[in-house]
Amino acid sequence: MYTKKIIAAVFVLISTACLFSLDSAVDERIDRNPFYSEPILDSILLTTSVALNVTVLYLDKVKQINNLEFDGNIFDSSQINGFDRLFMFQYSPIIDKLGTGLCIVSILTPSLLLSIPSDQWLTIGIMYTETISLAYGLKELGKLCVSRARPYMYFDNFPQDALDDFDWNKSFPSGHTTLSFAGASFTSFVFCKYFPNSKWKIPVIASSYIFAVGTAVCRIASGEHFITDVIAGAIAGTACGLFVPWIHSLNVKPKKITTKNGQELSVQVLPMGACLSIRY
Repeated sequence: MYTKKIIAAVFVLISTACLFSLDSAVDERIDRNPFYSEPILDSILLTTSVALNVTVLYLDKVKQINNLEFDGNIFDSSQINGFDRLFMFQYSPIIDKLGTGLCIVSILTPSLLLSIPSDQWLTIGIMYTETISLAYGLKELGKLCVSRARPYMYFDNFPQDALDDFDWNKSFPSGHTTLSFAGASFTSFVFCKYFPNSKWKIPVIASSYIFAVGTAVCRIASGEHFITDVIAGAIAGTACGLFVPWIHSLNVKPKKITTKNGQELSVQVLPMGACLSIRY
C-alpha cells in the first residue's frame, strides 16, 4: 500500500509540473508538426510488434522454452564474471517493489507531453504504443534466448514464487529497465522535437532518466539482475524509444512546382514511400 501511494504521488507531481509548464512550452513550439502518422508505417510497426509478442508468448507458455526446474542447489558465484560479481546482492522484496514502482512511473513519463496540442495526442499515442510493444517483445525474446540465473539464486534467500513461475533463470535482459528507458527516451526525444527552444527541455530529460536510472539501480540492488542485464535493457529500451519516433519524423517538406497551366504539383517523401499530389 505504501508503494502504491508513492507511485500515485509521483505521478500527480509529474502531471502537475507538466500543466505548470504548458504555457511556456507552447510558446516555444515549432510551427510545424515534427511527426507524421502514416497508415502503412503504423500498420507495419504495430503488426511487427504484435507478431513478436504473440510469438514469444507462444514459445513461453505453450512450448515452455527456457522454463527450467530448479534442482535445489545454490549457484556458485565464482562462475560469474568479475564485473557482474562486484554488484551481486541478495533478494530484497522492498527494493524489488520500489523498482517496480519507479518502472511504472517511467512508463508514465509521456504524461509530460500533455503540453503538446491535443490534435497531436493521437499520433503520439500511436507512436508510444508501438514503442512499448516493441520494447516488451524484445525483452521477452531475450529472456527466451538467454538462460541466466538471477543474482539472488547465488544466495539462500531467493523468492519461492520465482521458482514456481520459472522466472528464476530469466535474468537477461532486465525487462523493467528496458521499459523504463523506452519511456524516458521516447519522452525526451518527442518533447525536444516539439519544443527545441523550450527552457523545460533539460528538466524533462533529467526527470525522465532519473526514474529510469533509479529503476535500473533498484533491479540490481534487489538481487533481481546483474549490472550487464540492466545495461542491455537500457540499450534496448533506448533504441526502441528513439527509433519509433525518429522513423515517424522522416517526412521531407513537400516540394511544390507550379506548371504553366496553373497546376500545383507537390512531392513529399515519406518513411514508406512518396506522395505526389496535383492541385488545380
